[in-house]
Amino acid sequence: MDMNEYEDAGEAGSMGGPDEATGVDGNEIGLHEEIRRLRIQLERLEASQGSTQPDDSLLTDEPVEENEVEHPTTAAEPTWPRRLTRLLIITIVAAILIVGGDQFWKYLQSYQNTDDAQVDGYLDPISSRINGTVSAVYVDNNQSVKAGRVLVQLDPKDYEVAFEQARAQLAQARADLNSARQQYVSAGATVQQAEAQNYLAQRNAARYTELIKQAIVSQSEFDQFDATARAQAATVKVDEAAAASAQRTIGSRQAQVQAAQAAVDQAQLNLGYTRIIAPADGIIGNRSVQLGQRVQPGQSLMALTQVDNLWVTANFKETQLARMRPGQPVVIHIDAVGRDYKGHVENMPGATGSLYDLLPPENATGNYVKIVQRLPVRILFDHGQDLSQLRPGMSVEPKVWLR
Repeated sequence: MDMNEYEDAGEAGSMGGPDEATGVDGNEIGLHEEIRRLRIQLERLEASQGSTQPDDSLLTDEPVEENEVEHPTTAAEPTWPRRLTRLLIITIVAAILIVGGDQFWKYLQSYQNTDDAQVDGYLDPISSRINGTVSAVYVDNNQSVKAGRVLVQLDPKDYEVAFEQARAQLAQARADLNSARQQYVSAGATVQQAEAQNYLAQRNAARYTELIKQAIVSQSEFDQFDATARAQAATVKVDEAAAASAQRTIGSRQAQVQAAQAAVDQAQLNLGYTRIIAPADGIIGNRSVQLGQRVQPGQSLMALTQVDNLWVTANFKETQLARMRPGQPVVIHIDAVGRDYKGHVENMPGATGSLYDLLPPENATGNYVKIVQRLPVRILFDHGQDLSQLRPGMSVEPKVWLR
């Protein structure tokens, strides 16, 4: 039975006799109220079918005012604007996500970074160039030094004696050279004298040759002058040979002087090597030399770290170097100091780091497993930055901006 049948039945009941009316008045009123309430609820359900939030009043038994029944479509009126607003918000959010995602992807592709990097610098090994006994050590670990400062002193007495001996040998060599020169001068004078006598003997021999032809002199006189001429010519040759020998002696003595001078220079150098000095500004580390120790040439005594010439060695994967070029800017984050420094790529590596190992890989033998190789890229710090807190070996995270 629908709502109209309920209303008709109610009206028919009200048309009965006065006795019946007085007996069922209260029931008819309650039935009419129930029908009216159900009709209002049904209309409100039909009006709110497009809404996502059902009205809580539909589930309650509270009475509804008549003005709410007169406008049943008020709950459905904001449905389409609300949907359009939601669609617009979703579209805007999707566009923002798409544009932001694209920009974020471009940002990720605009740089290459790695945590396999460190600050590098020159670590100069300090060693002895001669053997000797350590008589003094003037520095200790972590001590700053300037170039030219004496670090270790070796006992110089043995080398002072060797220096004096070399100087004496040099003086002797110079004296021998002067004697050879005097002998050469004497030999030259003897040659000149022999040449003069030879000239006179040759002239006499020529005159007696003419006289013997004219039979003016005897044969014995001619033979005497002829033999004298021949003897004087031989004497000249002997004296010239002696002079040449004296000249060669001078050359030999000059070589001896040069050797003696080199010995003096070497002895002087060795004497200087007893003072082991710092080759550059830096900080001392890894000191192993001790007072009274006997050291040998080439033996490492300590190390000097140059802190005024630093760079970064970044071991990038080979897949990260496709767009990396020298001169590209780099942001260098130093973990120890917690700040960023500016730098640039100085140069690209010549080979992978594994090829410089003592035992480089031999991929032509045995089983092969492909491993992504790393290459050391050298990064320089830009000028005008305070690098006093940096030390070789510190961990860094460089970020190379690709252009």
